[in-house]
Amino acid sequence: MANQFIEYTSQEFLQLHSYLLNTNNNTLELEKTFKEIEKACTTFSTSLKKIAERLHEFVSKGTGDDDNIECVYQYLSNFLLQNSQQWQQTSENLKSEVLEPYQLIMSNYRNINLKLSSEMKDYIGTIQSFNKQISDQQDEYIRLMQNADKCQLLMERTVGEIAKGNKGKDELVKASERQIKLKEIAIEAQEDYKKIIEKGNKKLTDFDVKIKDWYQQIFLNDENRIKFSKQIMLSLMKKLTNETVYSIYQDKLNQLELRVIQKQPLDLQHQIQRLLKKSGTDTVQFSLFDQINYDQIKRGEYKKGLQYIGSEWTLIGEQVTEEQATKIMQFINDLMENQETSDDSVNNSRNRSFSTSSTKSNQFISHEYLGVKQLMTKQSARSLLINLIQKEIEKRKVKQLNLSEDSFNEISAIFKHVFLILDAEFDVEEFYMFLQLSYKIVKGDNSHLISSFSKLDIWQNKQKWKSLYEHIKSTKFQQKQILDQQFNIVKKGYGLISKGLKKITGAVQGQQYSEKEKYQQQKYIVLHEIATFLSELNVSPQLGSDVILELAFHSDIKLEKVQLEKLLQILEEKNAISFNLKYSSGLGIKQRKEEKYRRHGLNNNQSRLIYTIRLSIKYLSYQDKPYQLLLVSKAFKFHLRFAIEKYYIIHNSVPCMEQNQYYRAQNLKVYLRTDQNHMDYALKKSEAQQEIQQYEEIITMDVQRSLQLHFEKVPSSKLQSFLRTYAFHNKEVGYCQGMNYVVGYLYLTFEDEEVTYIVFDYIMRNYFSQYFENEFEMLKKVFYQYERLLFLFLPNLYHHFKKQKVDASYYLTAWFITLFSQVYQFTLQSALLNIIWDIFIIQQWKGFYKCVLFLLYFYQKELLYLEFDQILHFLSEIIKNELFCLKTEQQVQEYVCTKLKIASRPLKQIITNQFKVTNNLLQQLEQEFNCFSTNFDSQLKQFKYK
Repeated sequence: MANQFIEYTSQEFLQLHSYLLNTNNNTLELEKTFKEIEKACTTFSTSLKKIAERLHEFVSKGTGDDDNIECVYQYLSNFLLQNSQQWQQTSENLKSEVLEPYQLIMSNYRNINLKLSSEMKDYIGTIQSFNKQISDQQDEYIRLMQNADKCQLLMERTVGEIAKGNKGKDELVKASERQIKLKEIAIEAQEDYKKIIEKGNKKLTDFDVKIKDWYQQIFLNDENRIKFSKQIMLSLMKKLTNETVYSIYQDKLNQLELRVIQKQPLDLQHQIQRLLKKSGTDTVQFSLFDQINYDQIKRGEYKKGLQYIGSEWTLIGEQVTEEQATKIMQFINDLMENQETSDDSVNNSRNRSFSTSSTKSNQFISHEYLGVKQLMTKQSARSLLINLIQKEIEKRKVKQLNLSEDSFNEISAIFKHVFLILDAEFDVEEFYMFLQLSYKIVKGDNSHLISSFSKLDIWQNKQKWKSLYEHIKSTKFQQKQILDQQFNIVKKGYGLISKGLKKITGAVQGQQYSEKEKYQQQKYIVLHEIATFLSELNVSPQLGSDVILELAFHSDIKLEKVQLEKLLQILEEKNAISFNLKYSSGLGIKQRKEEKYRRHGLNNNQSRLIYTIRLSIKYLSYQDKPYQLLLVSKAFKFHLRFAIEKYYIIHNSVPCMEQNQYYRAQNLKVYLRTDQNHMDYALKKSEAQQEIQQYEEIITMDVQRSLQLHFEKVPSSKLQSFLRTYAFHNKEVGYCQGMNYVVGYLYLTFEDEEVTYIVFDYIMRNYFSQYFENEFEMLKKVFYQYERLLFLFLPNLYHHFKKQKVDASYYLTAWFITLFSQVYQFTLQSALLNIIWDIFIIQQWKGFYKCVLFLLYFYQKELLYLEFDQILHFLSEIIKNELFCLKTEQQVQEYVCTKLKIASRPLKQIITNQFKVTNNLLQQLEQEFNCFSTNFDSQLKQFKYK
């Protein structure tokens, strides 16, 4: 039977599919081995070189031994050095002649395998579709023939009744006419059945040819892989061993190549068939579809119609007629009618969307819409709808389809009806496909279709979410290439916060992930997608958290706590929306003003006068001599002193660059009260002379590669001294990577060791120490606050980063820890860096957030066009941009104002006034984060998470 052949072939190609994945994995494993060999050679060369240099140094200092033995020492040193160079050359040869060619050829091998696997999957899906259509057409033909037979019996009984005189001849005429009509319909169905059998057999015949062609291609691809692997192995062995050993393995590998040449494509097919026999599947020969005659049914020769063969690859529902398919296609065409590209800068990125004009009539809504809605009870109709919408998205090369309100409402009603059907007749594959599509269809500014279905009961069923989890996990990571691609995306940023920064090495722990950790990442990616769906559905926070946590603890593979936090934070995004509305509302503004009134004690005339003057200081000029306000009274001096000092730091605009830097340093020293700090740096430095074993090596290494452009002004010895002294006297914090840039920048600013250390110690103690403790646990609060601020002030960029899965931790960490001071790795002077530091010293963390938001705002148009990897690269290279390399504030000001097309004014004023980030706002966000963390911990206790 043809359907048995199709079922067997499906099983055969699933085995073949597994074989191809396995060989792909083997090439990756061998590639990894070659990398390790190349690395081992390099390491061995480096070790020999160090030994040789140490021995050479030992001999150079004089051993006091016999001259002859000293010559022996020297010969040994030279011998080791030559061997080191030889092994280094071997390492380089391995990379260029073994590793890189192997990577190139095996990449092509894997791509061919994946292409063949995809082609086989699609073709088997087509055959199974024909199988289902033939089954349905056969059932329809048999049903109509049975109805015609029943009508024939009815007509015969009518003749008997007429003979008895119970009925008239007109009854016989009616029965006869009906029987003739039914017979004609049955004959038409028989013809349709015959035609589809012919089409199916043509497809099966082509399929049989295709099978042989696929095995031939796989065989040739495998043969090339083995031959090339043999050549690579010989090349590797030749470089690593002597001629005798090489000859032995050369003979063995040549014999292996002879065995490979003797193999045939059928050998692989027989191997796959043997695997099927082991699993209890009998071999089935090729056969065509049989056309069943109705007379065979009546004689009892055929008792059961063709059975639909289910597959792990394809699901096909009930057949839709040509007329019904046309109706669905017309409905989609009408939805997409008069579509134009949106010029809105919000979505004007690579994933830009399209807009539809609302030209629908009331007749359309009551006719095509209702007809399509009724057809959604058929699975094949739903599949057709999915395919048509996906083709529209692919045709326009977009990631989201932006519809007009009328079109959006119509498709929303259709999808809602589908979800109600799926609630009763659940199919996880369809459920997933409709969820994905409802996320890709939007209206206006990021209003997803999926958010229209939040009140449906289907979301309350946790079992359905479990089925969805299993389905996504089994399909999303079917191919190792996809798993590695997804895993690398998470790995780029996740490790920094989940593992903590390694205080000794300054690197991320756990660069090599075990197999268990890879599956852990896979689980995180699947749950991230489900959490996104739940967030857009606006389900209750309790339900969303329960679903995610139950799925997270569904198997033995546990997620890291930070991963669980990230997932639940996705569900908390709706709080950000409500916070945004409240913050920008009239009531919110009024409450903040009342809070400010109470905080500043504006209950008497003098307080109100001083407060008004303080607000007015930023509008004064140098010629107004604002410092004279301090002479008015003690109250004026007490309340306005810091405001005046901030003024001079913010407005240091002396024309000469060197003079400007001098006055800036003096203003900073006054503001930070360095002269009032009686710290004895010399004493602290002398106390820290002993080695700090824990940090010595990493401090030395970091200092040597820091600020190379400034080595004359900032000697390495001074940097080491600052860092060693601080680490010695602050053991709870110690040394963390990034401190070297901060202290280096401060020394370049003040050019005085004691002042530099006092300011560095002040900044660490007041602003940074809490973040450097407990493996950077408090950094999560920074990321939380920052993402809320990004949502509040730059919502377009926030949504774009979310779509591209760009987490704040991937790029913000380096900016935060160094306050951008690593800029001095790439330039001698940076006016923008000075501006950022001045704002930070005056406004603390709210100033830092203002600077970050301004940078993103300045480059927003470029960022909206980029995708994940491009965004990360752009943000990591941002400190090398021209903006950071300009030497004077005037140049930076002109550059910024020209690009933003705004009136020229001091950049510090632009940055500080662009975004209204206040301490009160940061405190509210911190409270929100603390509340979330508390709830999160209590939820974890329910699952006994340790």
